[in-house]
Amino acid sequence: MTTITDRPPVRAAPDGAPGGQGRAPLRNRWRPEAVLLSLGIASLPMLMPAGLPPGPGNTGLPDLVLVVLTVATLLWAGKRKVPVRWPFLLPTLLTIIAGGIAAYVNQAGLLTLAKDLFVLFWGVCVANLCRDPRLLRVAVRSFVGFGTLYAVVLIAGFVLGIDAMSGKQPDGMRAMFTFGDANYASNWFICVFFIVRATRTPHAPWKRYAVLGILLVAELLTGSNGGLLSLLVALVLGHLFRLFREGRTYRAVATACLAGVVAGGGVLAVTTVDVQPYLDRISAIHPVLRDSIGRTTDSSTATRSTVFTTTGEMIAEQPHPWGIGPGETVNAMMDRQETYVREAHNDYIASTLERGFLGGVALIVLVFALLLTCTRIARRGALTGEYARIVPRPEMFGALVAVFLISGMFYETLHYRHGWAIFGLIAALHLFGRRGAADRPLTEAEAGGGR
Repeated sequence: MTTITDRPPVRAAPDGAPGGQGRAPLRNRWRPEAVLLSLGIASLPMLMPAGLPPGPGNTGLPDLVLVVLTVATLLWAGKRKVPVRWPFLLPTLLTIIAGGIAAYVNQAGLLTLAKDLFVLFWGVCVANLCRDPRLLRVAVRSFVGFGTLYAVVLIAGFVLGIDAMSGKQPDGMRAMFTFGDANYASNWFICVFFIVRATRTPHAPWKRYAVLGILLVAELLTGSNGGLLSLLVALVLGHLFRLFREGRTYRAVATACLAGVVAGGGVLAVTTVDVQPYLDRISAIHPVLRDSIGRTTDSSTATRSTVFTTTGEMIAEQPHPWGIGPGETVNAMMDRQETYVREAHNDYIASTLERGFLGGVALIVLVFALLLTCTRIARRGALTGEYARIVPRPEMFGALVAVFLISGMFYETLHYRHGWAIFGLIAALHLFGRRGAADRPLTEAEAGGGR
């Protein structure tokens, strides 16, 4: 005899529950802000991809992505009811005011001022999104992942002779990648190099050293002497910062003294000994060496000295203290009928010449704010929770700031988009990841599901 038993109807499992037939668990999905942040960082070098010319006003793909990222950041903050922080508010505000006064007085430079203001949003977006530690991890991995990928592409293009990949200069062997400027490219690879060191990403040592080696080769292929100098100095400073952080002060002082003696000896040798024959021999080894180290004492140095002298005279001859207007150095040189017309090639001179004394003050305040911020986050035990796990060696960001300070003596870095994005990373650590910070980071529940 068969017994028939009524079974209760099987209810569909809710979405995301084990055995559910609906959507995939929300926590495994990429969130829109994470995707946009990653794409934004990936777009940073794409100023002249495959040699294509820049857009109107020297704009590029990163600027288009920044518009979308800015809107996404505001929506993200509004949805979670968290205030939008403006990192380094005082110096950036001073810079804008100085540029505005200079543009008004000279009736020139408004477009450059607008572009400078626009670039600042990289720092605002990255800093605020990284209030969620998981987005900080996304940003770090994007910098390291795309930076390494681009370095591999540059190296492969150089080896295979494909200029569209390496971005080789038309009149030389220096690789520019997609930046359209070899110094710009050099600074990018150096920045990624120090992000790798600060975050110890990848975690496996052999993978990390391999990534560092690839980035170093790409940087050398750019042939940037200023970049190489800033890299060497930053490596020494990073080592010193680490010794201080670990409490090994005596060893740090001894190392600093040794580095000072070596650097002083090098300067003395270059200024008193005729090194040109040695440079000629090095230049004969490979065209890259000819276009980099081989330019140390040649016309490149001479023309740079000419620019410094000319811009110094222009500062001294200004009829008022408000500057000649943002980005107006080239036009002013043409008006003076100079024989060699170029941009200032120096952040410190450009700020003072184009934005007057107020621009110089703004730059000093910005440098002070960056150094103070790096000092605070680099102290032992300064970072908390997930931030400390993502950035185990925050003192490397201090070395990274030194890269910009040194590079600023040879070319203008304050308009580098990736520079402001990295300043946003530093600001996020200070605003949300530091012990005792006024703002707390978002919890996973507050930030929402997904990766």
